[in-house]
Amino acid sequence: MLQNLSKGVLSTSLIGFLFLTSCGPVQFTSPAVKDAPNVTEENTPTPTDPKATLRDIETNTMIEATDNKLDIILVVDDSNSMLPDNQKLAAKLNGFVTQLQNSNIDWQMCATVTRALPVSSTQNAWGASIYWQNSTTASNSLGMVLKKGTANLSNIFTNTINYINAGWANSDDERGIKAAWHHVYNGDLRYQPNSGCYREDSAIAYIIISDEDERSIAGDASQQVYSGENKPLEEEDKPAVLVSYIKEVFGSARRFTVNSIIVKPGDTACKSSQDAGGAKSHYGFKYAELSNLTGGGVGSICAEDYATNLNLFLERIQDSLSSVPLECSPYNGNITVTITPTIGPVQSRIEGQNLVFDTPVPAGHSIALKYQCSDRAPSSVAKAVPLAQELGFFAKIVNFFKSLF
Repeated sequence: MLQNLSKGVLSTSLIGFLFLTSCGPVQFTSPAVKDAPNVTEENTPTPTDPKATLRDIETNTMIEATDNKLDIILVVDDSNSMLPDNQKLAAKLNGFVTQLQNSNIDWQMCATVTRALPVSSTQNAWGASIYWQNSTTASNSLGMVLKKGTANLSNIFTNTINYINAGWANSDDERGIKAAWHHVYNGDLRYQPNSGCYREDSAIAYIIISDEDERSIAGDASQQVYSGENKPLEEEDKPAVLVSYIKEVFGSARRFTVNSIIVKPGDTACKSSQDAGGAKSHYGFKYAELSNLTGGGVGSICAEDYATNLNLFLERIQDSLSSVPLECSPYNGNITVTITPTIGPVQSRIEGQNLVFDTPVPAGHSIALKYQCSDRAPSSVAKAVPLAQELGFFAKIVNFFKSLF
């Protein structure tokens, strides 16, 4: 039986990180909100939907200095066909975190799996964290949180993936989104509180690896291969619900991405290759949707090794740190951005519910945003995030500051 515990009481404060390199002292930038967002309801129906109304969103963020922290959460599919793919992931994780360390990132990592794990002799729980393993003999000595500076990372990743293993009984109902939802769930103190997986003033990067979709086929009967495979999605299985819940728990300014290594939708060659192993794979439609919604990366599970996948994720994590999280995807893609004092032309783009800047904005400048949200946004098990919560901005990263020295 896997030894495991679950998440804990979580902070709702602002998070994110920015790393810089130079010949002088390292400085990090993050936001502090001077003015809370203001929201008003328009009674005028939208041109494209007579039954919908719009909300005006206005935010003002001041860039100030803070630390750089990143919390990484692995969500690993431990079903029958996954052990070779999980081992490929383990082989490249060492290089991934080494890049983070070389960039002055204060990272830490927790892991869970896509099935419910036993947390007692009578109870299973989704999203329970597992213990990292420093040897082939199961041990709890490393705890659930792997921290920067830990020695022998390559062995730890390999031993932990082998410890997770694959092919557990009743592990064929893969639910990576539900596992991520419950990993941040902080309402049930029967589970171990204060696991340490989420810190104050820290960005979050989820990495999901699976050769199937949420609940195998995401409730799409046309994708069914095996009898009984078509199981309906619950609210906790839905991408938009997870995004809303993370914002509710941590605050709307939380920097986070969800990155996925999957059978990309439409990649018939990859699907055929995975199917050749015996167990049938499925396109990861819902995981791709979740990654796109959060500005994360989507990598192929059929890659010869996962270095390219993880490099993509690193780039997306860095991009997310030079962005402002939005209450919604702006109506018709319209958003007004004002930087004070001005720093000249700054290019930006909307990715999911984030506004990403191509040029970092230095400390001492404020970012004012105006846009509209439609009340026809996807439903959620959680209510909308209170708009008076902290909202922030982090400026982008290494190359710009290198050019100054």
